[in-house]
Amino acid sequence: MPERPLREVTTVDLRGELPFPDPVAVLSLRDCQIYRAVDDDGQPILVLTDGVTTVALECGLKGLSPEVVAAAGRLAEGVDDFSRSVRVAATAHRG
Repeated sequence: MPERPLREVTTVDLRGELPFPDPVAVLSLRDCQIYRAVDDDGQPILVLTDGVTTVALECGLKGLSPEVVAAAGRLAEGVDDFSRSVRVAATAHRG
């Protein structure tokens, strides 16, 4: 599957037609904590929580696979890109 470029949208855009469903939960980055855990089969889990909402990222029923490894890499790249855009926006905001 070809990689799709990340693109930034506004909250107004989230009501439009995008290649993903509308978000059903929001995590506050201000209070976000990240934990690594393992499931009953010893497979890694990533837990994100802001104290109100908690999300667990798991390998799924098929377990560890090349697709899961690739997805974890996409997630890491997306978070890194997001971190850079937050840093730029924060610098411009203090401006």
